[in-house]
Amino acid sequence: MSLGIASGRLRFEAELALKRFHLLPYFNSVVTLDECEGEEKRIFRSTGKKCPCSKPHPYSILRAVQEINIPNPRCGYVGDVVDDIWAARAAKKELEITAIGFLGTPTNRKVMKKAFIRVGADLIIQTPEELLLFAS
Repeated sequence: MSLGIASGRLRFEAELALKRFHLLPYFNSVVTLDECEGEEKRIFRSTGKKCPCSKPHPYSILRAVQEINIPNPRCGYVGDVVDDIWAARAAKKELEITAIGFLGTPTNRKVMKKAFIRVGADLIIQTPEELLLFAS
């Protein structure tokens, strides 16, 4: 199994957390807001049009999967906000992917569950351990 991150945070923020908890070596790809902004600038230079590439746009998810570079990938994308689910659903046009809503802390779980259902999450989990059931 390969792991990637598509984060809406700046690279230094994402890497700071991953390094602090010694998680960075487990990820084959880390795509951040920096790469999204770089793609936006590239698109603007080549077309003259502004195209936001941060979530809910699927760019960061698709780029992370592309960087992992496995043929015919089957993916799950775990997100804790509605924009994450929208991005994963948009990525379905190009990729076999499951949009997973993570409820996280007990605060607002009912509200978030309703929101994830409303935007079409394929799966909703409360604990990271539930991913082991999905991955098998």
